[in-house]
Amino acid sequence: SRGTFVGGEAARRAASIVKQKILEAAVRLLPVAVNPEALRVRYDPAREDAVIFIEGMPGYSITLRELARKVWQKNWGTIAAVVSYRATSAPPSFTVYYVEVEVDTWTGKVRPVRVVAGADVGTPVNPDMVEGQLHGGFAMAWGMVFSEDVPYNPETGEPANRFLITDYKIPTAQDLPSVEDFKVILASTWEPAGPFGAKGLGEAAMNPAAGAICNAIYNAVGVRVYELPVTPDKLLKLIREKEVGL
Repeated sequence: SRGTFVGGEAARRAASIVKQKILEAAVRLLPVAVNPEALRVRYDPAREDAVIFIEGMPGYSITLRELARKVWQKNWGTIAAVVSYRATSAPPSFTVYYVEVEVDTWTGKVRPVRVVAGADVGTPVNPDMVEGQLHGGFAMAWGMVFSEDVPYNPETGEPANRFLITDYKIPTAQDLPSVEDFKVILASTWEPAGPFGAKGLGEAAMNPAAGAICNAIYNAVGVRVYELPVTPDKLLKLIREKEVGL
């Protein structure tokens, strides 16, 4: 959950040092005397490589591949950086889920219909990864709500299902909403302490989903569930009690 915020900032700082060393090497290799501040770096799809060039004089350039080879040939040493970074703040991320479910009142089975997931993770470094994290977080929550339990033997205190890890069937695509029915909305915010304005996501992708799922069950059949997992027998018992007015 803090990987991007802490590790990402360390990586950004190390990359900044490496970039400066690359520009200093380019100054030594280009045929025109120039300061590193006058150099720019841009990816060239045609060459499938980054190109270092003089601003206003694009004809004077060198690819990153060429630069690396020449630095090695000239025995100028390794271009590298080591950075130690310790975060001094812990800005929270925020997530919210809106869930629609269908409940079979004969079997007690629950099917997810649609999901809207919202998140404030600062400025995402990789929006696709954030979206995937939210899909995965919801899948984990779905398993937690309907399948996962660790009962203990009241006499020995030992787990009654010690083979849970080997036998447990995690939720898969067939148990979850389709990609088209899972909408992700990312807030447009900026975290000044994070790399490129980003915060972490991690566990926050799962945390509120269980409550949203249980609220959706209440909206569908009018019964509140306060204990997980929501197994079919538990849900049917609550539905029958409601029908007879208990």
